Amino acid sequence: MRIFPLKKNLFRIFILLLLTPAIFLQGCFPTSSPQTETTAIEGYHYIEEYDLPELPAPVRPPRPGRFTLRYDPNSTVNPLTSLNRDNIVLSSLLYESLFVLDAQLIPHPLLAANWSSDDNVVFTIEIRPDVMMHDNANLTANDVAYSIRQATRSGRFVNRLNSITRIEATSELEVTIVLNAPNSRFTHLLDIPIIRNGTSGNRLPPGSGPYRFSEFVQMRLEPFPLHRYHYDLPVSIIHLRDCLDTELTELFDTGGLSLLWDDPASSFEIRLNRLREARYFETTTLQFIGFNTNHTALRDPDIRRAIGVSINRQYITENIMPPGLTLAAPVALSPAFQFYDEQWGYSHLPPLEEMGRLMERAGLYDFTQNLFLDLSDGRGGYTAFSIDFIVNIENTHKVLAAHQITERLRRNGLDVVVRELPWDRFVTALETGNFDMFYGEVQLGADFDLSPLLLPGPLNFGRSASNEFRPFIYDFLRAQTESEIRWASERLVNEISINAPFAPILYKRHVIYTPIGAVTGATPSQSSVFRNFSDWTINLMMLT
Repeated sequence: MRIFPLKKNLFRIFILLLLTPAIFLQGCFPTSSPQTETTAIEGYHYIEEYDLPELPAPVRPPRPGRFTLRYDPNSTVNPLTSLNRDNIVLSSLLYESLFVLDAQLIPHPLLAANWSSDDNVVFTIEIRPDVMMHDNANLTANDVAYSIRQATRSGRFVNRLNSITRIEATSELEVTIVLNAPNSRFTHLLDIPIIRNGTSGNRLPPGSGPYRFSEFVQMRLEPFPLHRYHYDLPVSIIHLRDCLDTELTELFDTGGLSLLWDDPASSFEIRLNRLREARYFETTTLQFIGFNTNHTALRDPDIRRAIGVSINRQYITENIMPPGLTLAAPVALSPAFQFYDEQWGYSHLPPLEEMGRLMERAGLYDFTQNLFLDLSDGRGGYTAFSIDFIVNIENTHKVLAAHQITERLRRNGLDVVVRELPWDRFVTALETGNFDMFYGEVQLGADFDLSPLLLPGPLNFGRSASNEFRPFIYDFLRAQTESEIRWASERLVNEISINAPFAPILYKRHVIYTPIGAVTGATPSQSSVFRNFSDWTINLMMLT
């Protein structure tokens, strides 16, 4: 039988319609996953878990281009436990916190409506009454108390929250948090993502963010229709892409990714070719030299202080680290600290002259005439010594900085030798005390509590911490007025400079890159790359 053109087309359409249900169903349901890891669409893709309202029509007409972010479907998206940096960045679109930091590390209320404390020990926080979560139920104080309680027990927020002794929901929309000591800047720490009560074990617990994973299409975020800023969101679809680090440059340059977050001083460096806009924001990540006071010479605070004085921080931040993306830290508090004073730690002596005086006071002398100083034994004799300085070999910037510091110390009489170690061996050396100095890095809380480096605890690898710092920390955290904070801050940094339990080097900054002209109004911060996302404008024409 001969098929005429029109009938032939109808025949093709009929066959296509027969195949369509199979194609549709194939795209709707995920493949099976291991029992130990729930699927990437848990909690949002199975409609029987809860009824989802019909999505309203897009607010804006469709435009060319796709706003695409990096995402790892094989890692958890749980914002309390995830260690995957891309999923952590993405989670700020899915989850919200009581407070959010701005680019200068100042907190602003998000889910908190009001808060108060008479003594900076007991904090009462009222929750916004108009917040819906992705399971279509209202956010309650129980959710907030549960989330913060879980964050104190495990995950990436544990260290910053160890001052909490009790947290409870005192009413439907009120939470009470009790600390073990006063902290006037405690709200700086409450950028903890809030999840639904009882879901900390989920890979994708319900949150209250402006986006959620699509119900039917994997690797896609869609606006949460019950979010209070739903109609102000800049894009109706956020596409997700799984990729390797080595693919980032090509994908960004060709439009496959629309935004990249970068820690420029990390072990992996992104090199982009496409015209782009960069937006920087401050962090509380400190790089420092840690000391092992089991080393005979390093027991003397004058020798540790001399090492700290010798560091050419300006050279490191301008010539070794990516320019403009780190802040030299001559004292322990960051220049980004709200009440920082450039006069802290100021010396009338040039650094190398001050270093010489400190080493002389410590009794160092080149007894063997080999250009390296020897340590007095207290009986008229001298003992030669060297200092083993370990650094993680995977981070090129840290390795170069360690060598620059070492070279300067050797030129001035200290026999320091750099030992470059892969990460696992570096950690082992720290844990076993197999080092004299180490190039360290730690992310502090936004209240700039230096307790992890000053008090005995899990980061006290070299036994340089001491409980003698407690009163200085106490005064620093409880200070409220500007004059009190400045006074307590200066006392703290001076005490650290004199006793030198560690030597600060720099504070890091982070950055996001977007194609030039594609994004306006972006104000990223350490709390959230997508802070105030409803205020962003995204030109999809520039993303093609």
